[in-house]
Amino acid sequence: MVGPRRLTCTPGAAADLARAARKERESTKPMSTISRVLCALSLASVAAVASACAGSAAGQTAGSGTGHGSGLVLNVGDQQQELQTLFQASGAMSGARYKVNFVEFDSGPLVDAGFAAHRIDVGFMGDLPASLAVKSGLPVAAVAVDLPIGAWEFLLAKPGISSIAQLRGKPVAYTTGTAEQAFALRALKTAGLSQHDVQQVNVSLLQLGTVLQSGSADASVVSVEQKVNYQQANPGAKVLATVDSVKPASYTYLLGTTAALGDPAKLKIIDDFTQRLIKAWAWEKTHQNQWVNDYYVNVEHQTPAAAKLILAAGGTEQYVPINATVQAALQNVVNLMAGAGAFPKAFSVAPLFSSAESQRYNAILKEAAHNG
Repeated sequence: MVGPRRLTCTPGAAADLARAARKERESTKPMSTISRVLCALSLASVAAVASACAGSAAGQTAGSGTGHGSGLVLNVGDQQQELQTLFQASGAMSGARYKVNFVEFDSGPLVDAGFAAHRIDVGFMGDLPASLAVKSGLPVAAVAVDLPIGAWEFLLAKPGISSIAQLRGKPVAYTTGTAEQAFALRALKTAGLSQHDVQQVNVSLLQLGTVLQSGSADASVVSVEQKVNYQQANPGAKVLATVDSVKPASYTYLLGTTAALGDPAKLKIIDDFTQRLIKAWAWEKTHQNQWVNDYYVNVEHQTPAAAKLILAAGGTEQYVPINATVQAALQNVVNLMAGAGAFPKAFSVAPLFSSAESQRYNAILKEAAHNG
């Protein structure tokens, strides 16, 4: 069952925190270093708390097994209600003897802030926020890794621009500290450009399509939904790069706190949640019409026609083993950011990869593949 999340903030505190969060998320000033994104994690922690206090969608999913369960709760950092909707639609928690509390955030850096504020046990994010977790010294480790299927992220330009090279000196929108920034830098590099060769328009993830439509940016890193909406209104708009046309691959990470992973009871339910997560995305692949309606139409408020275009372009996940290839791809993100001057210097991402946790996850993945 899913119910509303109970908030403990006073209305006045919620308003103050929401204003602080909006000020941080909606700033359009370029940032010279990623440390400004998290402001040593203090401001971002405020933003994360504000996200909940201001009434962001969140809920609890309980297992449907008999009895009262273990009484344990797993707090999961979600984005845009994607996982919450997936688990509801697929019935993935059926038979579970613990509860999952989905806590909604607007971006990967704010999921990091949720970890810093001790509000979540596990959380999802892209590759750059995962590297920021290491840079900020967050006590987290990689629990699972997936490789999104299809061109789910795009560098889209307004009509009249047909190549990345034409973006030199022009305003390009992408959100500092997110996977979208890492993709933007990889895409620019294919044409011999760096972050310094364009004028970054730094807005929230939800505004990336809006600034392109308003003319505030000549190109923008956009989601599948934003691409479909913009191209329907601007048929001449050209995709300059997709996330699967640049190298190395961009992975999505499920991170868990070392405290949760070090607790035998919590570790057991994290492993169970991971198994159910893999099965839930497998369910999505065979129930795409239901997924289109439940998520893209009911949650993202897309038209049924647009939702089908979105799903055709991307939107599914493939869980992959944690190995040297995955670690090297994340290290590439750090090196790319350091080379662009976004990080003062490169650092190793090795602390994110626990040998014991990687082996446990890889065994879960192998068992899932064996069971179909």
